[in-house]
Amino acid sequence: MSRLRERKTKLEFITNATARYRGKDREIVIEARPDTAIIRLLGTRVKYEVSWRGVHDLGARIAGELSLGKRLRNKFLRRRLRGGVHA
Repeated sequence: MSRLRERKTKLEFITNATARYRGKDREIVIEARPDTAIIRLLGTRVKYEVSWRGVHDLGARIAGELSLGKRLRNKFLRRRLRGGVHA
């Protein structure tokens, strides 16, 4: 009798987002694994492996850039309302 040492569950997300590959729009597929995420386009064999740490760091960087953009825009609008900048 054999035993199952490791569960072989495959968790796959097919997103609504699309990317163009060779002239055709294809859905983005994310395969979740314990230490990495594998990103590919539906119907292709090209895969990109990304660590979850890398996904987190990219998300934090994007959020920081958006936050900085909002702060600068608010600062500009406050100056404009006070009459400091004329447009």
